[in-house]
Amino acid sequence: MKFSLNKKTILLIVCIAVVISILSIVIYNKGIHDVIESQYEDRSIDIANLVAVEIDTERLEKVQRAVREIYNQIDSADRVMSDQWGTPEFEAYVAHYASVEEMEEYQTLRADLRRMQDVLDVDCLYITWLNVVDECNVYLVDAAYEDACPIGCIDRIYIDDPEVLVHREEGFEPNITNTPEYGWIIATGMPIRNERGEILAISAVDISMNEIMEKQHRFLIYVALAFFGLTILVCFLGIVVVNRVIVRPINKLSQAAAQYKNNRNVFSELHMSRGDEIGDLADSMTLMEDEINGYISNLEKTTNDLISAREHAEQMDRAANIDALTKVRNKRAFDVETNRLDGSTPYGILMVDMNGLKFINDTYGHEKGDIGINTVCQTVCQIFKHSPVYRVGGDEFVVVLEGISYAERDALVQSLADAFRRITDDDSRQPWERVMAAAGYAVYDPETDSGVDSVLKRADAAMYENKRALKEAR
Repeated sequence: MKFSLNKKTILLIVCIAVVISILSIVIYNKGIHDVIESQYEDRSIDIANLVAVEIDTERLEKVQRAVREIYNQIDSADRVMSDQWGTPEFEAYVAHYASVEEMEEYQTLRADLRRMQDVLDVDCLYITWLNVVDECNVYLVDAAYEDACPIGCIDRIYIDDPEVLVHREEGFEPNITNTPEYGWIIATGMPIRNERGEILAISAVDISMNEIMEKQHRFLIYVALAFFGLTILVCFLGIVVVNRVIVRPINKLSQAAAQYKNNRNVFSELHMSRGDEIGDLADSMTLMEDEINGYISNLEKTTNDLISAREHAEQMDRAANIDALTKVRNKRAFDVETNRLDGSTPYGILMVDMNGLKFINDTYGHEKGDIGINTVCQTVCQIFKHSPVYRVGGDEFVVVLEGISYAERDALVQSLADAFRRITDDDSRQPWERVMAAAGYAVYDPETDSGVDSVLKRADAAMYENKRALKEAR
């Protein structure tokens, strides 16, 4: 069978048009899908991190400890996985954790999670304990209002990368699933750390993607119908007309679809108001672009709000470690520092206690007493320039001696005593500025010291011995 040139031209045009249409749809769909996935992944990570920062770790630690104790008391053969949900065996297993649900800490944590879940407008927030030994997740708190996973519910860990059991600090990467029961869901988990920096649990979030995926599919149908309608039109046009009127605009639209991931205004920048079907298609894609851009902008705003909230939380945490009067670190910061001092490197602790604060407060007023405290603090900071200084009481300061300060500790302590003597002998100062302070230090001895507390006790004893000697010298 022979085909005329006209038929061959029409067949060629139809083939080219069909190919261009399909490629354009695939590229466009891939670009939109990648953008949506990226935005949802970022949002889920930010929400999981925000919950990990905002949750009360003291209450969570009590709940986790209670769940772990019950879990460890149950024989492994009696532990029932979540895939047996609803069975009598499952109900009997989760009944062991009824006492945890009555805990005030658990109820407060669930209420906090639900408030965050409502504010952030996500499907579900929940917290699990990652059991590395048994390679499973054990539910601690689920904020869902319906069908919430009960306390102690066990999920097997289905992951491609078993390294997460070793590197728990990286959490669970965003995972997008599509099931008949729940539809499109993205789930992410991030570690929750206690005040000691230890990983306590996993903060997890489930976000539904059904609405945006439905819009994407609907838009994809519109685009597919438009392109295939354009293919029928191409069949009735000549080669020249097709090349000038159809092929070029389609190529532009195809290129715009491929560039959408990098330029979200690519369709509006085409300005293809032609008064024909291609122009209508361009207008439809511009409207579609505007709708999706608006949705993505809302996602970005939510992400920025989450970032601002996280930065504010970090600022509050830093402020909580600073003493309001002297601007040096406070006792909370020192308690954190003691967890770091494990004796792996030599260190010492210097205790400094101001003399006569009560006399200054009673005689000249508390404002002058604050000046005296600041004078002591500034003197200690000037001598121990290379060491962190902490105010741990009203007139008590602690200095951690490491590195240069540790090596030159005797000379520095003597310099501190000389500095206070010069202050007390300086008649140009006001009475509340001529302060004196007692000091004493101790160094860590691995053979006798069990930890920081024993070093602190010896340093405190040395300081009181110095205080007694200063009183006797007056």
